[in-house]
Amino acid sequence: MARDPAQVGSNGDLGRDWTRRGVLTAALSALLPLGCGGASGAGPGGKSGKGGKAGKGGRGGKGGRGGGPPQPLAVELTTVEPATIERHYRSSGTLEPLRRAELRPIRAGIINVLEVEVGDVVEAEQILARLDGRELSLQASRDRLEAANAEAELGRLEGLDSSGAIAQEEIDARRHELQTARAAARLSRAQASTMTVRAPFAGTIVSREVDVGNLAGTSTVLYELADLSALELPLHLPEREAARVSVGNQVEIELIDGSTFTGEVIRRAPIVDALTGTVEFLVQAQDYPPLAVPGAFVRARVLLERREATPSVPVDAVFELEGQRYVYVLREGKARRVAVEIGLEGSERVELSSGVGPDDRVLVDANGITEGMPIKPAGEPDIEREREPEAEAKDDDGKRRRGGWGGKRRR
Repeated sequence: MARDPAQVGSNGDLGRDWTRRGVLTAALSALLPLGCGGASGAGPGGKSGKGGKAGKGGRGGKGGRGGGPPQPLAVELTTVEPATIERHYRSSGTLEPLRRAELRPIRAGIINVLEVEVGDVVEAEQILARLDGRELSLQASRDRLEAANAEAELGRLEGLDSSGAIAQEEIDARRHELQTARAAARLSRAQASTMTVRAPFAGTIVSREVDVGNLAGTSTVLYELADLSALELPLHLPEREAARVSVGNQVEIELIDGSTFTGEVIRRAPIVDALTGTVEFLVQAQDYPPLAVPGAFVRARVLLERREATPSVPVDAVFELEGQRYVYVLREGKARRVAVEIGLEGSERVELSSGVGPDDRVLVDANGITEGMPIKPAGEPDIEREREPEAEAKDDDGKRRRGGWGGKRRR
């Protein structure tokens, strides 16, 4: 029977199509068991299966690296201890001499001699400079001579008075002339003395402003003299703190190089400055190091309060939360927050009025600590870390045994 060529071509294509589908089906059937076997091998029997166990808290859980409990933080602990607590007010200022004076001439003149230099220690009434005063000296000599002549004339007349040849009025007039001449001589002598400049008090020359030959007027500063037998420091304290400071209080003064010396409050202002709300105190120091000089910038620490043998903890142990003061104490291996009442606060320690008992172990530094954080005293061994190597060895041995059995099963 003859076949239609179109039909034969159609059936041939159809056959080839079914053949390709059979090949693909067979290939997929061969691949499926391999895929299933590989997935099951990566499960409980393979290494990946053991790794999955670590995800549940195996070795990583014991060491705190795989989601287990964290290791306790080693911290420094202390107890409430009696101590001396001081509260100070810190301020700053500039040192001043006990007395200071700018020396100027009373009369204008050319400077002839400068007797001292900067740094020299002088006594009271010591001559420091001499100005050209020849005119006044000559005038003083003339007045002194006139007074001497008047005195001699009065003596001659008084010798003639016994004979009655001289009237009493003449003698009285000569006496008046003598008194006038003497007064004029004293005045001219005083004027001549003003051409020398003297030290008004004992001290040290701290500056010289002129040279020999300069014309010095009454406003020209020749020297600056300072009394360095003591140094003074004006301090301004707030009104609230000034109420705790009185005359006689000790003040610690620190220089720029870190050296310190002690001063004493010798005067307190009777009023409060309305603009600044402060009270001025004057501190004086009799003994001081060589670097303490007038004009030096210093820091001062004024003692306000002092309490001895009061229960206290370090300053860093106390922290504030929502207006309440707390400390951390060690309880059952964890940091527990405890509210406390604070008394006097010093620079290093804080007085505790209540909240912590004598047997409580308080964290020295509360920075970085949170409620419930695992902690341990610094220096104590970590028990969990000592047990970890033994647990790891058993775990490794178990893995080897389980790996061997799995291999036998596969064979």
